[in-house]
Amino acid sequence: MKTTTLHYPWLWLALTLAAALAMSACGHHDGTAPAADTTAWDYVAPPPLENKNPVNVNDFRGAVYRIPVEKKGKNLEEVFNDSNVLQLIAAKRNGFTPITDLQSAYAIGRPVVRIYSCDAYLLDSLTHSMPYLVPKAAQLLKEIGYAFSDSVRARGGKRYRMKVTSLTRSDFSVGKLVKHNRNATVNSCHRYGTTFDISWVSFDCLDPSMVLNVEDLKYLLAEVVYDFRSHGRCYAVFEPRGYCIHITVR
Repeated sequence: MKTTTLHYPWLWLALTLAAALAMSACGHHDGTAPAADTTAWDYVAPPPLENKNPVNVNDFRGAVYRIPVEKKGKNLEEVFNDSNVLQLIAAKRNGFTPITDLQSAYAIGRPVVRIYSCDAYLLDSLTHSMPYLVPKAAQLLKEIGYAFSDSVRARGGKRYRMKVTSLTRSDFSVGKLVKHNRNATVNSCHRYGTTFDISWVSFDCLDPSMVLNVEDLKYLLAEVVYDFRSHGRCYAVFEPRGYCIHITVR
């Protein structure tokens, strides 16, 4: 039987998004410019950075340090509870039409950028998504990552970066998630390249001489996201079962 990339959905999605990435750099296939994006012309990707000696803070048995955080006295589910309806409006306004085939990738109409691990964040093993975002979302992710790392140091910690667990998804991956993840929805904002998930249970420690309490890191991350959200930069949902904060750029 003849084999096609449709039998390998991750390869297919990678190829379609790569095609979109190439086309977004030079405009549409008909020679016109891609749709305007306020960050498309000045977004600068952080330099790639892999962690060669990761520290699993959840299994760490040495001294664990505390840092001051503001818990606000509220349940984070109540603090970050923006509806999917609001997020979809922002996703459709800022993102691309969900990619369903190669033809739609060539006509994507939006710039897209590849996301790599850097000193602002670590990409987790992406089992249900691919590392692409529209520039506006990539810029937000970068700023949140640097704000988190800077905040850790400002509170007395050392080098840390947050972990990104999900980015752009296909219809196929969304369909698989819906079957076993009650937080997943067929109307996922992840399909528009505008949305990413940040873990609140796992962080990347780049300096094992000072491992911090994971609960403190969770609330510090919440402080950072809350600040961006209060300034109208994003919508956010705290997912207790998904172990992440789900963020859509505004």
